[in-house]
This record gives sequence, C-alpha cells and structure tokens, in this order.
Amino acid sequence: MENLSINNILVPIDYSKTSLNALDYVVNLSHNYQSTLHLLHIIDPDTYLSISENGLELDLSRESIIQREKRKLAKLADSIAEKEQLNVYFHCVVGEVVREIIHIAEQISADMIVMGTHGISGFKSFFMGTNAFEVSKKSSCPVLTIPTGKKWRNFEKVLFPVRTIPNALHKYEFAKKIIAKHQSELVILALLDNDSAKKTNYLDQELKTLNEKLIEDNIKGYSIFSYTDSLAYTALKKSDELEVDLMIITADFNYSIEDYFVGPFAQQVLNHAKIPILSIRPQESTLVTEKELVNENHDKQ
Repeated sequence: MENLSINNILVPIDYSKTSLNALDYVVNLSHNYQSTLHLLHIIDPDTYLSISENGLELDLSRESIIQREKRKLAKLADSIAEKEQLNVYFHCVVGEVVREIIHIAEQISADMIVMGTHGISGFKSFFMGTNAFEVSKKSSCPVLTIPTGKKWRNFEKVLFPVRTIPNALHKYEFAKKIIAKHQSELVILALLDNDSAKKTNYLDQELKTLNEKLIEDNIKGYSIFSYTDSLAYTALKKSDELEVDLMIITADFNYSIEDYFVGPFAQQVLNHAKIPILSIRPQESTLVTEKELVNENHDKQ
C-alpha cells in the first residue's frame, strides 16, 4: 500500500493571530494523518528588556527570557496535546528566524513546515512574504504558507500550475498526499508565455503524464491552458476566478534577467497569494537542467 503519511509537522509560532491561525489548521491536519506536531518559537539573540522608572531599573537577562518563553510554549504544547489527543513537542531556540526554522526542520526530519504569512506582532518580519520565500527556498521539505483572514479546514479545490520548466511534475508525489486526504478536485493550469513555443511539446508530454497519474491515483481533475506575459499574475488571477482553496507550486528559484526586477514566479506567488500555498522544492538528485529539457524537447519534435 502506498505511503501517504505525513509524520512530523513543524509550525513556527510567534503568538500572533496569523501564526495561531496556521496552528489551528495544522491541528486539524495532524488529526487526518496522526502526525506528530512540533511547535517552534525563535528568540531574537539581541532581545532584552530594560525599564527605568523612579531610579529603578528592571533588566531581564537573556536566560530569564529564554526560560519564560519555554514555559509559555510548553503550556501551549501541553494544552494542545491534552485537548486534541496529539503528540506535541516544542522547541524554543535563540537565533535568526529562517536559519533556525531550516535547522529544526532538518533535526526532526520534518515532512512539512506550516507557517503563517503577513503577521504583525512579535517578529513582525517573521511571517512576511520575504521570510516565507526564504524558508521555501532553503527547506528540503515542502512548506505550506497559510494567509491571515480566514480559517482553513479543507482544500476542496486545488490549483496545480504547470510551467515549461525542468522538474515541473516533481511536486505531484507529495501533493497527492494532501489531495487524496482532502479528496480535493485538482485543476491543472498549463502556463505558457510568449517564449515557450519551442517547449510546448514538452509541456504536452508533462500534462499527459500527469493525467495518467491522476487516473492511477483515482484523483478527479481537469486541465486548462493559459497564454500569458505574466505567469505569476495569471496563476494568482486564476486562483481567484476558480475559487480554489490551495495552490501547489514548484519552489524553483532560478530566474532570468527579465525576472530580476519583479522576482521569480515562486516569490511573486508567495508574496501576493490570498490562499494557502504549498511550495515543493525538487530534490537535488532528481533535477533536470534547462539544457536537458530543451534537448529532450528537441528530440521529440
């Protein structure tokens, strides 16, 4: 039987409404997979508090701050474990946000990182698009970003953009774990820009392969094509028009000089999405280069 499990989920917490909204979704997700939940709070290495009033000065040492934050996080973890009957661990560390998220994820062999976007309290840059982008860029496991403003429970319709890039379908193997459990409808969005004409045959082959996988995995879905001058804009626009609950993207971060001033596809999507985004980075051992893609397409013509 195929393994569709997600064993360890890492969720960074800064106690903002946004991070707690992401945690709320993760608790529901953990029930579906019987996952172990790992809470992570990161303390700024320069954090301290000094208050002077009437000649009295209160100075909280770094150690006292660390112990206070550990107690706070432990209380949250215990509360979730008792209420939800889940295995919950907590990690409270001092360091730089993105680096520590990646480090802890590797340490616990996380299957997925789930983090909120656009938070405003605590580390106000913690949950901004830039950090979500950096985590997705450097993480070896998939990263699910949850936007603020709505409670997410189930992904009924999922947008799956496919571009003329190497490893376009690599994300499917993990994505189907989410799709199968949620019994989602998959909308495959084939994106072609004005310079992709020479790679159209490659994209056709990728779509054929993907449709075969959907049949094999008993996943319902359909495909739509879109020619555009802005791949990210079109993907975001289609996500609104189709009222999807989740978009799954390939976390590739190579981009041309034309992209330099607007940012690569993945970064644009992460920075502007109003729905959850699952970013999946191809593993190094499976990467196909752009040159190999072009040569393969040429051989098929």
